[in-house]
Amino acid sequence: MISKTFIERPKFAMVIALIITLSGLISMTLLPVSEYPEVAPPQVKVQARWPGASALVMEESVGQVIEDVVNGVEGMEYMSSNSANDGSYNLTITFGVGDDPDMALVRVQNRVKLAEPSLPAEVRAQGLTIDKISPDILFTINLYSPDGSLDELFIANYGLINIQNRLKRVPGVSDAVMFSTADYSMRLWLNPPQMTALGITTDDINAALQEQNVQAPAGKIGAPPYDGNLSTEYTLQLKGRMKSREEFENIVLRVSDQGAIVRLRDVARVELGQLDYKVSGSFRNQPATVMAVYLLPGANSLITGDAVKAQLAEMQKTFPDGLEYVVGYDTTRYVEVSISQVTTSLLQAVALVILITFVFLGDWRPTLVPSVAIPVSLIGTFAVMLVSGMTINTVTLFGLILAIGIVVDDAILVVENTDRHLHEDPDISTKDAVTRTMEEVSGPIVATTLVLLAVFLPVAMLPGITGVMYNQFAITICVAVVLSSVCALTLSPAVASLVLRRSSKQPRWYRGFNKGFEGVTHRYSSAVGYMLKRRSLVAVGFAALMALLLVGTRVIPTGFVPVEDKGVLMLNVQLPDAASITRTQNVMEKLQAIVDADPAVESATFLSGYSILAGAAQSNGGAGFLVLKHWDERPDMKDISLAVSQRLNRAAYQQVPEALVQTFPPPSIPGMGLVGGLELVVEDTQGRSHEELAGAIQTLAAAANESPLIVDAFTTFRANVPQYFIDINRNKAKTLHVPLTNIFSTLQSQLGSSYINDFSLFGQTFRVMMQASPEFRSSLKDIDGLYVRSSNGDMVPLATLITVDP
Repeated sequence: MISKTFIERPKFAMVIALIITLSGLISMTLLPVSEYPEVAPPQVKVQARWPGASALVMEESVGQVIEDVVNGVEGMEYMSSNSANDGSYNLTITFGVGDDPDMALVRVQNRVKLAEPSLPAEVRAQGLTIDKISPDILFTINLYSPDGSLDELFIANYGLINIQNRLKRVPGVSDAVMFSTADYSMRLWLNPPQMTALGITTDDINAALQEQNVQAPAGKIGAPPYDGNLSTEYTLQLKGRMKSREEFENIVLRVSDQGAIVRLRDVARVELGQLDYKVSGSFRNQPATVMAVYLLPGANSLITGDAVKAQLAEMQKTFPDGLEYVVGYDTTRYVEVSISQVTTSLLQAVALVILITFVFLGDWRPTLVPSVAIPVSLIGTFAVMLVSGMTINTVTLFGLILAIGIVVDDAILVVENTDRHLHEDPDISTKDAVTRTMEEVSGPIVATTLVLLAVFLPVAMLPGITGVMYNQFAITICVAVVLSSVCALTLSPAVASLVLRRSSKQPRWYRGFNKGFEGVTHRYSSAVGYMLKRRSLVAVGFAALMALLLVGTRVIPTGFVPVEDKGVLMLNVQLPDAASITRTQNVMEKLQAIVDADPAVESATFLSGYSILAGAAQSNGGAGFLVLKHWDERPDMKDISLAVSQRLNRAAYQQVPEALVQTFPPPSIPGMGLVGGLELVVEDTQGRSHEELAGAIQTLAAAANESPLIVDAFTTFRANVPQYFIDINRNKAKTLHVPLTNIFSTLQSQLGSSYINDFSLFGQTFRVMMQASPEFRSSLKDIDGLYVRSSNGDMVPLATLITVDP
C-alpha cells in the first residue's frame, strides 16, 4: 500500500506537497491573465490603397485579382472583403481555431506576392499591407491639447514619431495603431487655371519631382584601388531629397528658350499637411488623435496594461506644453474587476468549505487535514495550466471554485474513517488507525476520482469554439481532482497520523449541533420512507419536474456566454449616403452634448469619417468609444450599460434625426466580432448585380425586424450611393491626339490625389502627394477648368473630351 510509506515518512509527503505548491505559485506569476480563453480564430488582413478610386474600381481591379489567388490558402475557413469609395480595400482571411497565426501570415503573404504583378501600378506604388489581426484590444489612448494650443496634425505626428514605436516595443503589445492617417505629407495643392495659363500638366509636375526629389549616391574620393600613396579617403554627399516647403516650391518645372523659369510655386501651393483628411478624432470637445493598443496572444493583459501605462507616464515627462493623454476604452479595468471578484469568490468558497468542515467535524485537528489539502490541490493546478498553455481567466477560476467542494471529499473520507477507528477501538494508535483507514478507502478514493474524470474529461474534447471555451474548464477540474486524490493518498494520511487524537469529550456546541442534525436526519428519513410507500405519487412529481425543466429550456433565453456590463459602449453613426465629412462632424458635436449630459458616462472619444460596423473610412460614418463610470458609482439598474445604451439611442433619435445613431456593447468574447450582437453574411452565389444583392439584404433585414426576438436588424451595405459617371469620348481623344493615359492621370491627380515620391523629416520618411486645391474641386463645373496635353503639345480642355452623367 503506497499510503503506508507516507504514514511512516510524513516529511516525504510534505516535501511532495511543497513541490506541488511551489510549482503552482511560480506558475501563477507566469500565467497570462485574460477575461476568457483564446477562442477567436486567427485572422490575416490584406490592405490596399488607390487614392481617388471608387469602390467598384477597387473591387474589379484589386479585390478580384487578390482574392482569386488567396482563395483556398491552406487552413483558410473563409474570407471577406470590403471596398470603399475612399480608395481603400480590405480583405480578411479567417483560419481555423488553433491554427498558428504566424504560419497563416506567411501563407497569405506568399499568395499575395503572386498577385502583385497583376495589380495596377498605382496600387503597387502605395504598397500592400499584410499583417495578422490582433483581435484583443487592450485600450485606446487619446492624445489631445486641453487648451487648444496644438493642432491635430502636430498631435498625430508627435504620437506617430515619439509614442507609437515605443509602445510597440513594450513586452506583451502586439501592435499600436492610429485610427487616422494624419501622417505628415508634403501636399502640392494645384491651381488648374494657372497650370493652363503656363501650359503645365500634372504629368510635368510628376516628372519634375521624379527627377529632382531623389536620393542618389555620389561615391568617394580616394577609394581603393588607386595608384600611388593616398593618405585620406572622402565620402561625397549630394543634396538629394527635399526636406522643406521652400525647397519643394523652388523645384523647376520648365525653362523656356529665353531662360524664363517656371517653378512649382507658380502653379501650386505647397504645404506640410496630412496624408489624407478622411478621419478626424475629438475628445472633450478638442481635436484628438486616437491610438489603439493591441495585446499579443498569450500575454498577461494586466501586466501589459500596467507596463504600457508606465511607459506613457514616463514619456509624458517630455511632452511638449499643451499636450496630454488619457486612456479611454480600457479593457483591463473590466478584466481586473472581473478576475478580482472571481478570486474573492474563490477565497470565500475556501473559507466556507473549511468552516463547514469544522462545524461537522467539531474539532480543529480533523479540520486541519482537508484544510491543508485544499491549497495544495488548487495551487498545484496552476502548474499544469502553465504547461498546457492555458490562462488565468473567469472560466478556469470558475472551474477551481467548483473543484473546491470536490477536492475536500477524499481528505474528509480519510479523517472520518480514521476517527471511527479511534472511537471503535480504544487500544489502537493513531498511526495504526490511519493505516487501517487507507487499506479500506484507497480503492474508493481512486474509484471516485476515475468517475469524476469520466464526467468532466469528455467536456475537454468538445469540438469547435465551444470546445475551446470549456476545454480549460474541464482540464482545470480534472487536474484539481487528480491532485486531491494524490493528496488523499499521500499528504492527508501523513497529516492525519500527526494531528488526529482520540477525543473523549465533545464541546457543548458540537453536542447541540449533532442533536439538531440528528433531528433533521430523522425527519428526512421519515420523508423518504413516506415517499417509498407512495411511489406513484413520487413518479408523478418527478414527471412534473421534468416537464417544468423542458418548458424552462424552451422559455429561458439561451446564449454562448452572458452579456456583461463591461463599463464601455461603442457608438456607430451613419448619415445619408454621400454626406460630407463636415456634416458628419456636425452630428458628432451634437452627440458629444448628448453623451456629456448622461450621468452614467465618464468620457467619450469620437471619430468622424470612420464606421465601426463597416470597418472602413466613410465620409458619412462616425464612431465613438463611451467609457462609463466605475460600477461602484452607478449602482442603480438604470445605469447599467444596457440601460444607458437604450437611453442614448432614444436621445439621439429625438435630437439627431438626420443620422442613424446606434450604441452597442463590446463583443462578449474579445475578437469575436466588432461589437456585441449577431452578425449574418449574405453570399451571392449566382453573380447578381450589387443592386439585387442590396435588395435581398434589405428584404432579409425587414423580415428579421418583424420577429419579437430581434430589437434591430440592419445592414451597412450600400449599392445606391450617389455617383457620377464620366464617359470619355475615345474617338475624339484619338482625333485630337490626346493619350487616354493623360486623361486618366489628370482626373486622378486633380480630383483624387496622386502619390509621387517621398521626403525625409524628423528621421522618418513621408509621402509627397499631388491634388487640386479644394476650391478647384468643389463642384462638377470645376472639371471644365481642367486641361490635358495632346501629343502635339496643345492644351485641350478636358470638358470637350468627356461627358458627366449621374
